[in-house]
Amino acid sequence: MVLTAVGPDRPGLVQQISEAVHEAAANLEDSRMAILGGEFALIVLLSGPPAAIAKVRERAAAFDKLGLHVALKETSAPSSAERFLPYRLRVSGVDRPGIVASVSKALAVRGINVASLESRVQNAPLSGTLLFLLNAELRVPSDIALSSLRRELGAVCDEENLDFSLEAG
Repeated sequence: MVLTAVGPDRPGLVQQISEAVHEAAANLEDSRMAILGGEFALIVLLSGPPAAIAKVRERAAAFDKLGLHVALKETSAPSSAERFLPYRLRVSGVDRPGIVASVSKALAVRGINVASLESRVQNAPLSGTLLFLLNAELRVPSDIALSSLRRELGAVCDEENLDFSLEAG
């Protein structure tokens, strides 16, 4: 099951959520948590026997008292027939709207799945210019020629005045 939660940030949220999962006898397998604009956002993959998952559902209702909007979704097993190569993509440059859209379009048209993506804006050390940084984990179909993928990403990044690296991951 995947549990997502969003709400006002405050200390102790991670502890309270992880404790509720543990007390339900479920296992927290994978998670992403972040503070975004003063809001706490969480997405976790849980596993366990049906009774444990039912307890997590019951306890998730209490998260409303923490100010969190919670959603639970049953998952399906990933397809083992999918053949892909894991790659890491890093993109950086001066921040402006549309960078994620341009880069993700170049990936989507080739059927490349974005398994994980993190982006942020930070000030450059000396100038204070806003720099955009993107880190992504990709699942590249094994039949895609990497040289053409690098050329396509290079063209997109050149047009946007961005730097990129693509490495086996």
